[in-house]
Amino acid sequence: MESPGPSRRALFRGQLLTRPVAVINDDCLAEAGIVCRSCGDACGTSAIHFRPRIGLPPQAIVNEAACTGCGDCVAVCPGDAIALGAARDGGAS
Repeated sequence: MESPGPSRRALFRGQLLTRPVAVINDDCLAEAGIVCRSCGDACGTSAIHFRPRIGLPPQAIVNEAACTGCGDCVAVCPGDAIALGAARDGGAS
């Protein structure tokens, strides 16, 4: 079921008037111990990098300032763990 549209209050506050960026959720294969770099390979702007972790595969991290919101990473993710969402304040992670 899709979520309802944005509230009027959010629109008036400008909370949803930001550009879309890739958002990686907990369904990422790395969280299940599986090495996967499909999203990083598909990203033409190199906005996705991988943070090393001890005992686990590297964690995919989106640089929101570099992300164009093109969605190329969404299409290639085998775990359906990436969606386009609003950028957070600050623009980088």
